Amino acid sequence: LEKLIPERKMVQYGDISLEETIVRELMKGPESDELSTVIPSNVELIGVEVADGTAFVNFSSEGLYGSSMQEEFTISQIVNSLGELEGIERVQFLVDGQKVETLMGHIEITEPFEP
Repeated sequence: LEKLIPERKMVQYGDISLEETIVRELMKGPESDELSTVIPSNVELIGVEVADGTAFVNFSSEGLYGSSMQEEFTISQIVNSLGELEGIERVQFLVDGQKVETLMGHIEITEPFEP
């Protein structure tokens, strides 16, 4: 794994927000067999809320672990993808609804990320 490669997807959403749909699609992985996601399959998304230009991506602490590379690429995938949406200026990661120091133990996430 060397870099992130953008993949365009048509998605339907309705019961959940577009922002949450995007994160869930990233977790499912790409449609192309030549690409893969680095978001660990054990990670559980609680939800995504948007307020004042910030997307709050809330993960469950249950099963939230991975290597430093998985953590870095997970953060990058989500921040870059949500940053493509109009009105999203920052992405703040939460665990069980709370700000925490790291997502998977390697990268500080106390402040929002900008795309």
